[in-house]
This record gives sequence, structure tokens and C-alpha cells, in this order.
Amino acid sequence: MKTKYFILAATAITMMVSCADEKFVGDENLLGAENGEGAISFNSGFKAITRADHVGADAADLLGEKFYVGGYKNDGTNYSTVFDHYLVQWGANTAGTTTDNTSDWKYVGLTPLGFTGHITSGAQTIKYWDFSASYYDFVAFSAGKGQSIIITGDPGTNQIKATAIDQEHLTTVAYTLEGSATDLSECYIADLVTAIKSGATSPDVNYKAEVPFKFRRLGSKVRIALYETVPGYSVRDVKFYAADGTPIKDGEVGYVAPTTTPTLFASSNIFHSTGTMTVKFPTIGTSNRSESDYNKAHVTFAAGGTDAPTSTMTFTALNYEATKANWEDARLDYVGNTNTYLKRTAAAPSFAGTEDPYYVTVLPDEAGNVLELRVDYTLEAIDGTKETIKIHGAKAFVPQVYAQWKPNYAYTYLFKISDNTNGWTSELTTDPAGLYPITFDAIVLDSEEGTQSTITTVATPAITTYQKGHEYNDGNPNDDYDSSKGDIYVMVQDADLKDNLDSKGALYTVNDLGATVDVTEATVMDALNIRVTGSATVNGRNGIALTTASATAVEEIAAADSPDGNAVPVTKKYTWVSEPGDWATTYTQYYTDEACTEAATSTWDSSKPYYKKNTAVKFTPSAGVYAYVYEVSDGADTDIYSAVNFAKDASKPDGWDAADADKMEWFEDPNGETKCTGDWDSSAFDSTSGKTYYRHYTNLNKVYSVKVIRVK
Repeated sequence: MKTKYFILAATAITMMVSCADEKFVGDENLLGAENGEGAISFNSGFKAITRADHVGADAADLLGEKFYVGGYKNDGTNYSTVFDHYLVQWGANTAGTTTDNTSDWKYVGLTPLGFTGHITSGAQTIKYWDFSASYYDFVAFSAGKGQSIIITGDPGTNQIKATAIDQEHLTTVAYTLEGSATDLSECYIADLVTAIKSGATSPDVNYKAEVPFKFRRLGSKVRIALYETVPGYSVRDVKFYAADGTPIKDGEVGYVAPTTTPTLFASSNIFHSTGTMTVKFPTIGTSNRSESDYNKAHVTFAAGGTDAPTSTMTFTALNYEATKANWEDARLDYVGNTNTYLKRTAAAPSFAGTEDPYYVTVLPDEAGNVLELRVDYTLEAIDGTKETIKIHGAKAFVPQVYAQWKPNYAYTYLFKISDNTNGWTSELTTDPAGLYPITFDAIVLDSEEGTQSTITTVATPAITTYQKGHEYNDGNPNDDYDSSKGDIYVMVQDADLKDNLDSKGALYTVNDLGATVDVTEATVMDALNIRVTGSATVNGRNGIALTTASATAVEEIAAADSPDGNAVPVTKKYTWVSEPGDWATTYTQYYTDEACTEAATSTWDSSKPYYKKNTAVKFTPSAGVYAYVYEVSDGADTDIYSAVNFAKDASKPDGWDAADADKMEWFEDPNGETKCTGDWDSSAFDSTSGKTYYRHYTNLNKVYSVKVIRVK
């Protein structure tokens, strides 16, 4: 699904849409010249749109046909209020009927919210741009459809209690919204918008231009799905636990029977029924304009007095294969079989829920929490024997970094049941359990800013590359990436994420061979191992030339390059409980604190853990072909000689000449003992059969992992 945001605006603007330099234009405000007399008005009628956002009447309906605005101008030192919690209201087909209404949104004559100490009565008045002001800041929020804002008393059903926007504390507590979790999730918040006199670049706007509010629903959405890949068996009767640590055997103290209700749970009570959301804008001010978090709204939650939080998040109706016609293995179609079975692919898993797209709404949790899934299930053989095996207490964990829920983001967690389970095949936990967990297979994040796609080699170790904005189905099958989208990140992993990419890894550009040689991982590997001597560039016997390119080691994907505006750490820490065999030479790679800031000394201390950093590399690409090479192991260098036959009238071969005779790569014998002279002499050839020469190559006998990266 595409996550939606809603754009409501006030006079003409050229504004960024989904990708850099992709623009759409609103209506021009022709009501006044640049003398401070241009009326500030609101608009959602864009003439050109490049994505499926809600605008106009559609957006107005979702916002309950109204929102509230706080607007402040700054003279270079101090703020003064312009819009004191003004109500802005939709009126279909009313555009142009009043000075403040150029496209169906108006505020003149309406009544503001009326907070104590603010405007409490009287009709709202027209507002004009003041060109003596240095800049304006605008803040907006809405209770959404079917709900109302109150400013005193306790909120009831379909009511949200708001506090006044605090212009002096925008970075910490701009305003709060209080109510039930259900009602809060239906509210809409917007990023702060800054207007300057002229020359604005997105997300800022110019005076006399429409002020665009990107409204985001305050709630987040989460869904889960399971699928299985167990050879020889299908999976049925999945049962879910609501907590960790409870016994798996009926009759034991503390046993709670698992149920058919799909359940995610956390280690603490993080799912709330009522409370207060605090909205803030931690990165504002023109000096922060280059920051990816500039003017972005953030939220934090505090539980209410009547809150009854739980540690569980429940879904409904795990969707099995419903009919025999849909079964993926016909051998389950035996007489009398009325069972249904878990689906078998990540592309079409068994979602938990009764209606597509199966999302459950939750309150944002930007701090994140580790989530757990714990299940029983039954394996049924598909070979006709109808054998069953029941698995007890299998579990999987969603890491905290992937459960940092932001407003109006949708998160999908897929869980794969494989033959590498960590559950028990008996109810006795003293019996052996599986050696491997249910594997966490994929996270799909639909966000306002884009999607996430990575490309990983199926090799040991595997090399994964990532670029913000890249999509696997972008219509360019011959190009992995687009140079205009910026940095490409590389990670290498087998059992561990590699931390030695600066010493064992290297990035190369690859020469364009056209149709001569297909540049693949295998042909690059051949060029690395069988090299033509006498050149600083890696020249393979197959014609592939590898030239060192620049790559920088990093420990995280910066927020500006990530898919959702949050930095993505690629650093992992490993705790060592006993001294590594090579400690004397490698202790400088270890730290005594988990943040990896306190370097270890050469003296091993068995009473404390040690931690080790891991890194990725990034490079800024241009069009062409690259190869990222990770050296797995060394090998002894050997010389080999390749025979080349030349006819009598053959022209001088490429590579014959050299600066001096010592650099010649051509020999008259296969052992490389008789070097050819520096001059080409066609008369030396046999008149009938030609002459055979031998070219010298170096076989490095090393083991590499290689990923070819194509950039358009």
C-alpha cells in the first residue's frame, strides 16, 4: 500500500512532491502586490500532481472539513502572533467568493478555538503578508473526521482535548492532544512550515505563496503475516502465546493455553488505551534548513489517568489456504481432509486479519520496543502418510530498530516458519529444541518518503547493496541503480556483519567491454585471479580491467539517505566472554563499553564483556559498472603462461611493446624462461604454420566474494 499524506495550502507554491525536482504548481494569488497587502489564503486545488495523495474535497473529508492554524511572524529577534488558533474550514464550490478564499478554504468570520490568554471570542479577520517580517512559522492540526476539539474538561468519545500552541517551546512541547487511543489515532498533525520573503526552496515557501501543510494521520499501522517453507510438510493449527516464559505443557504451574488469536507482545506494557500525545519540532530555524529533520513533527506519548496498558497487540483471523483448490501441494487432497494450511511464500503469506490490507492501528512509538511472536503449530506430512508433528513454543523477535513506529507509517512484519525451528517437538523443554529460530524474513515499510529495496548476492559471504529511492521494479532491469539518487551503501555478512571492509574490501570501476565480455561476478573473479602483469590496474586475461574507486567506511546509513528519515545503524556489537586466540594482535578492534567508545587494553579481563564494531562502506556513483570485492582468504602467487599462435602476416599483438625489455609479457617458451625481444619481427615466423608465443599471467589463488553493481 502507499502511505498517504494530505496537502492543504495557502497561495501559490512550487513544492517538492515525491522525488527531488519533481514539482507541481498551485493557483497564483493575484490579490495584492508585494507591499504587504497580499491576503493569506488556503488552497488544496493543485493543477498537477505526481502521486496519489488526498487533495481537495477528498482531503477535506478526512480532516472533518476543518483544521486549526497557529501562525507567527518574526522580526529577526522576536515573534508576534498572526493566526491565534484560527479555524480554517472547507466550503465546496466557494472559491473566489471572499478575499481569504481562493480555493474552497476560508477563515474570515469564523470563531477561533479560544484558549485562555488567547483570542477567546469574536470573528476571525483577514490576514496579509507583512514584508517587514524576516520570516513566518505556521503550525496546524486537525481532530479528523467525526471528532471535535475541546479545550477544557475531560475528553469523551470522539473528543480530543488540545492545549494551546506554545510558540516559545516549539522544539520541546509545541502542543498536546489528549484522548482515547482510538480517537487519537484518527487525528492529523502537520510539519511546521516556514515562509521567507523570496528565493525559498522546499520545504520553505515564499511570501504571497500558499502555505502547504503535509497532514499525517497521528496513528501508525501494523500488520503481521506468516508463511512456511518446511520441506515435506504443510503447517496447520497455528496457536499463539500472549507472553514469554510461560510453560508449554498443560498442567504445569503458570500454563496458559495458546489461542488462535494472532498476538505480538512486548516485554512491557506499551499498548495504551488513553493518554496524551505531545507534538514537537526539534529541528527548526533557518540554520537547520539542510538537515533531513528540518521542521519535521515528532510525537511522544504519556499515559492518561484511566489508562490500562497491556503488553500484547492482537489481530484477528489468520488466513490459511481456504480451499483444496488453493492448496500448494495436491497430496494434501485426500478423502475426508477438512484441515486448512498456512501459505507458503513471502509474496503471498497468511495475513492475520479479516479484511485486506489487514492493518491494526496503534499509537506511534518512536523509541521502539522489541516485539515477540511465540507459537505452537502442527506439521502434516504431504507424502500421503498423514504423519503429524506438533511444535511447541517456537518464537521470533522483531528488533527494536524495526519497531520504531512513526505517525502515518505502515509496518509489515513477515514471519517464516522453516525446518530450522527453535520450538520443541515434545512438551518437555529438557528435550532438544531446534538449533535455529523462526527467521525474521522481511520488513516492508510504506512511508511518506519512499520504499526500501536491497540487492544481496547469494554467496558466502553475501554482499548487500542499498540506495535510497531504488525500487526493485523500477523498469530498468539492466541497471541496478540510478546515479542521480546518490550514495550506494555496501555491507558484507555471513554469520556476522564484517567490520574489516577497509582492509579486506575494495571498490573498483569496470571498463566497458560492450558485447565482448559479459561483466558478471564470475568474470570479475577470473580477472582478479588471473591477472596480466605489469600494470597498477587489475587487468584480467579476459579483458576486464578494474580500477580502484573511492569508498568510505561508515557505521550507519544517515537519516538523509534512509527510507524513512531515521538513521539506520549498521554497527553491531559482539560480546566476547573468553579471550580470542588472536587477542594480542587484535585487541585494538575491541571496546569495553557497548557504545564502542572505550578502547580495550592489551590485558584481557575475564570479568567483563568486550564489544566489536562492524561497518559498511558507501560510495557516490556515476554511470557505469562497478565491482565490490571482499577478500575472503589469501593464496600463494603462481605464474602461468597462456599460448597464443600468430600467423606469418599477423600484426603486432596488443601488449607487445613496453617501456623497456624487462617489462615484456611475451615469452617464446611455456615456462617463461626465454623472453621475446622488444622488436616485432614478422620474418621470424615459420612460413607455413606461424609461431606460438606465450603470455605471462599471475594467478593469485585467492578467494573472493564479488558483487557487480550497474549504475545508469
